[in-house]
Amino acid sequence: MGPATISVGGSAEQFQDIFGVALEGKKKEVFDGEEAEYFDVEEDGEEMAGALGDWAEGVTPVVPPEFHTESPLSPIAEPHSDAYHYFTVPDEVATILRATRVHRNGITGSKVEVAMPDTGFYEHEFYERRGYRTRSTILGPGASNPSQDNYGHGTGEAANIFAAAPDAQLIPVKMGNDAVGAFNKACNQSPDIITNSWGWSVDSPGTSWSDIRNRSRSLYNTLKAMEAAIANAVNNGIVVCFSAGNGPGGYGFPASHPDVIAVGGVHVNYPDLDLEASSYAASFDSSLYSGRQVPDLCGMVGDDVSSLPAPLLMLPVPPGSRLDTSSTGAADDSWGLFSGTSAAAPQVAGVVALMLEKNNSLSPSDVKKKLVNQAAKDVTKGQSAMGDSAGPGDDAATGAGMVDAKWAWVVSMGDTMARFFEATPERRERLIEEDAVPEIDGEFVEDMMQTLRSRS
Repeated sequence: MGPATISVGGSAEQFQDIFGVALEGKKKEVFDGEEAEYFDVEEDGEEMAGALGDWAEGVTPVVPPEFHTESPLSPIAEPHSDAYHYFTVPDEVATILRATRVHRNGITGSKVEVAMPDTGFYEHEFYERRGYRTRSTILGPGASNPSQDNYGHGTGEAANIFAAAPDAQLIPVKMGNDAVGAFNKACNQSPDIITNSWGWSVDSPGTSWSDIRNRSRSLYNTLKAMEAAIANAVNNGIVVCFSAGNGPGGYGFPASHPDVIAVGGVHVNYPDLDLEASSYAASFDSSLYSGRQVPDLCGMVGDDVSSLPAPLLMLPVPPGSRLDTSSTGAADDSWGLFSGTSAAAPQVAGVVALMLEKNNSLSPSDVKKKLVNQAAKDVTKGQSAMGDSAGPGDDAATGAGMVDAKWAWVVSMGDTMARFFEATPERRERLIEEDAVPEIDGEFVEDMMQTLRSRS
């Protein structure tokens, strides 16, 4: 149950009998090469609005979303001749996000909870050996087997959270076809952040809500229920991140929802580590929300290479899962090489966890403004999957640019110091006792100066 919706499970026959409509079975690609089966109301079927009387606006069978990952690669014993350098978690990803120095200053996302609705979470030894904090998997409507993740997407992408915020707590939610119900399950845990690497590619140029409704009433009702669930979550103080989408057809909703942090992609060129817009990541002006531009800012995403899919990150996956085949080694080595904006959203969520650890008074809109206005590194070259070019300042391809954990920490630290100096003497003592104020030693000052110089 959510504030605006209730998810109910049952058979297609029950649905048809109770609501007096005819259903037809459909299939939809949710990963590259993998389809999900679901039911939709027949195109000539009866309208269901008001079918439950005065207390419900309507009822609809849900339409599953797509996951914004990269296609799995065939196993390759040696890196492909056309492949570029890939990065490992947690160390290399933390370095690119500029989170390592933040960690050395004692900011690691402690006491911040991040929920992640996805394909599931397998207790991979990667997480166990590092002592990362994860709760037991929560089952969304229609999901089963909480210890399994047959695809591997959720297990792999969760590592991006811990690369940025190693002491955050993960709340994994395993999704069935009902993304709205799974999102509400995540909200019911009262997390600080919800990160989402999935969506519906529906916000293409010239599309209106009426167009979507005429195409599929079930899809329209699913999206509207999702829209309401997100607005309620943000209104209740939860920061919500969504992947922007992949490829030239990835016009992602809910990434275009005005209340969320829409996360696109920046490619990291090795060995210079210079940045450019990812040619695999989506960028677009929303047709559903006037004036809304996607993305707001970016995380690490692979590039689109014509002779090879766009892998960038080596991530832990369940042995034998579909993404276990996408590796530079054996097909069952429990590691997958993949990318997409699916990875970028949890990276940004991890950076947000660092901000909230230092200043938990920030509202979702405060977090978004600070990330976009003060905590992103400008990206000035490259093109997105839609052909938008990066350039100085905010641009269509990358938004504000690449998320910068160090600057996010500096901004949050400034807020903390301001609160300290504005507080009463009694309140200052409590802040010091709560370890909410940093020790201003020589190393701290030097680090601040280096950070300032790095942006000059």
